[in-house]
Parts: sequence; structure tokens; C-alpha cells
Amino acid sequence: MPLFSVMRRGQSPVTVQADNWIVAMGEGIPMLDGNVTIERLACEMLQNGTVVARDVLTGIGYIILPMTDSTKEPNVEALHEAVECVVEVPIELDADEENFDLALKQLKESSQATDAWELAIELLCAEVPSEAGTAVQATPSAGLLFCAVIGPQATKLRDLRLPYGVGFVGMCVSSGMALRVSNVGHDQRHYVAVDEATGFETRSVLCAPVLADGVCFGCLELINAESGRFSRHDEDVAQRVVALLSERLVQAGAEGRPIS
Repeated sequence: MPLFSVMRRGQSPVTVQADNWIVAMGEGIPMLDGNVTIERLACEMLQNGTVVARDVLTGIGYIILPMTDSTKEPNVEALHEAVECVVEVPIELDADEENFDLALKQLKESSQATDAWELAIELLCAEVPSEAGTAVQATPSAGLLFCAVIGPQATKLRDLRLPYGVGFVGMCVSSGMALRVSNVGHDQRHYVAVDEATGFETRSVLCAPVLADGVCFGCLELINAESGRFSRHDEDVAQRVVALLSERLVQAGAEGRPIS
């Protein structure tokens, strides 16, 4: 069974034997912080396989690092890369908090689940300026459906379907992890066929999964940040939006896909 090193800045790491990183995280965090209550974690997998997890409310960060088979020691280079990604700061919004909370309330009280998807991506695009945004629904038997799209190629993308596991949205939905990619052209996960079909150039991406109890309903995706790259603050905002969207979809009895 694989070994993982679970750590938090300023504390000694703990070693956990688990089937996968999700189980290792669930067992390792209580070993570090006791019976801590975490309502929502934002997780990001780096290209080297290391997972950076952060409590959205407190900003406390954790690293889940696969250990090498030969020495049973953490990969030092991977550790250094992960530590650079952990910045322990609680969420703060630059946008007007009152208006943001009002928009979240409208999302939570939306009459139809389809309306909730559209409201969610509209809200996220308003809070995190981007060239385009998509709401991607995980359907039970027909793959990933682009159910709401904002941007210059919206008519070409709306109702597009992709197989599970394809592209950034497919990775996000399958793993249940948020993704932030600043240089899409150098990332093998990018599904270039969509860009080729629409004539749209994807340069940076932020994907946030819509989760509840081990099930993923889909994700919200922002494309091409106006600032050039998406920040951890942008990801925090996305996590607040998808958390409310998830609640609304659960209330509506929506079906999702178990996280693999």
C-alpha cells in the first residue's frame, strides 16, 4: 500500500499508509491538528503528484506528498515546490461583500437547478474578471455538458459535450480537485480540440469542482484571467460560489458522479 507524508508548515510531518491521497489526507490531518473541524478544503494537485490542501475559511494549508518507493522518503524537490504554494491566509474579498453575499443568496434561492448553474458562472465571472467562463455539468450517462457559457464563443460552446476525464474540466470533475493553470500551452492536460473548433485561445484556466459527499456535480471554469494568471484569492472566491451551488443542487436532488 502506498505511503504518504502529510505535513503542515511549522510542524513535523506524519507518515500515513493509504490507498490514495484522499484517504491519506483524512487520516493525516487529525494526526497533525487533533480533532480539527474543517468544513471545506480547497485541493490542488501539482504536476509532480503532490497535493496542496487548504482550509478555505482559516487559510491553514497542508501538503500530501507521495513517498518514493525506493527510500520511503518524501521527494525533496516536490516538497519544495509544494511549500511555495502554501500561503496561510484566510479568505478576504476585494469586491463589495454585501453585494457578493446578496448574489450568493440569490443563487441559493434560485427556483431551478438550471438557473443555479447560470447564476453561479455569472457571479464568478463578475467577481473574478476573465475573458470567458463555463459551467460544466456532470451528467449520469452523457459525459460533461457545457450547460452555461459566458464569453466570445459562447454559442459554439453551449451544449457541447465531452467524455469524462478529458481536458481540465474532465480532470477537475474526476478528481474533485481545483485546478489553476497559468501556462496552458505547456500543459498536456489541455484539450486543444475545443480551441481549434472555436478559434478561441486558452491561456490560463481556473476550475473549481461542485462537490457534496464524495459526488461531483460538475465544475465552474474561468478562462484567461484579465490579470494574466489566476491567484489563490481567485480560487477562494470560486470555492465560495461552488459551495452554494452544491447546496442548491443537493436540494434539487441533482445527480452527480462519484469522485474517482
